[in-house]
Amino acid sequence: MLKISKREKRFILAGALAVLAHTAYVYVLEPAFLSQMEVREQNEKKRTMLERHRPPEPGKEYYRAKSEELKARFSQAETAFLKEKKTPLAAANLQGLLHKIGQETGLTIVRENVLPAGKPELFGEVAVELSVRGDIKSLRDFLYRVQTAPYLLTLPKLIIRQGPSHIRSNLTADMQVVGYIQGEEKN
Repeated sequence: MLKISKREKRFILAGALAVLAHTAYVYVLEPAFLSQMEVREQNEKKRTMLERHRPPEPGKEYYRAKSEELKARFSQAETAFLKEKKTPLAAANLQGLLHKIGQETGLTIVRENVLPAGKPELFGEVAVELSVRGDIKSLRDFLYRVQTAPYLLTLPKLIIRQGPSHIRSNLTADMQVVGYIQGEEKN
């Protein structure tokens, strides 16, 4: 049998305790510490997010600034409406704009019809139905110019068909172009 001296026993015991302490630190204390740090970081992120989304203390200055911001946004949105207040005048302006765009892009307007509109309340729609004839490049340019017009114009209806083969312009498109006018406010 092997004899271990007291000094060697203390050395082995100290080594075993060191290994045990290191193991406890690596597998127990360090994960607990890292978990605690992660929880603190998440709490801090949530706190900053709450602070960011918390409404400011309501006061005169806050509501005055909010009112000015809304007025600026409203005046910017007003520029998207057709300038005329009456529906027939706005329809004539829209027709003129569409004819100008059609001439510049090389499309032939075969048929057009102004759709009846109701009385505008907050805003009203001015709708014009068109049938145009031309090649695909002209139609593409026309649609692009309608989209980038200085007014807000939408196309709720667009049907593109191949035209008759004996006509050089090989596409026919039926579309509805809608512009908007500002209505009268109800008090």
